[in-house]
Amino acid sequence: MPSLIDRFETVFEKFNLFVAICVAGSIGVFAILVPLDFFLRKLGLRGLEWLNEGAEYGLYAGVFLSSAWVLYKGAHVRVDIILTAIPAWLGARVERAIDLFGSLLCLCMAYFGANGTLSSYAFGSLPDKDLQIPNWIVLAVFTLSFLMLAIEFLFRFRRAGMSDHKISTDIGF
Repeated sequence: MPSLIDRFETVFEKFNLFVAICVAGSIGVFAILVPLDFFLRKLGLRGLEWLNEGAEYGLYAGVFLSSAWVLYKGAHVRVDIILTAIPAWLGARVERAIDLFGSLLCLCMAYFGANGTLSSYAFGSLPDKDLQIPNWIVLAVFTLSFLMLAIEFLFRFRRAGMSDHKISTDIGF
């Protein structure tokens, strides 16, 4: 029977896949809405005034929230010059150390994001835009994404320590 951490990792992977699918879907929706907005305006009808800012928010949330999935897939930008120049056993240790450091850095970012989120919620601040999504929601996305990244870095650390560890090379769904 799988351990609690194994089950949590499975649920976390499925959640990340769900987020990635939602992000891909949102990009598809905007790809449809942009030409629709153009045609509505050309026909002299009222366009979708909120579309530009909605796309900004969508891309912001999509990039941040899907970053843990990208890290899981190994599709992030990475330079392996040092890891290929040193012995494999040392490279594995360096990679695990980097995973721990990445997790700690992401936890720090999540902490500061949470402070900003709570402050923004307390002040009730709003952006100076037509589409006014409260700033605390935008900052909550930042906080959640760094918490998800910290968890994924810890899972990478855990997987790298297993004897049957294999680096994922499939980049997509």
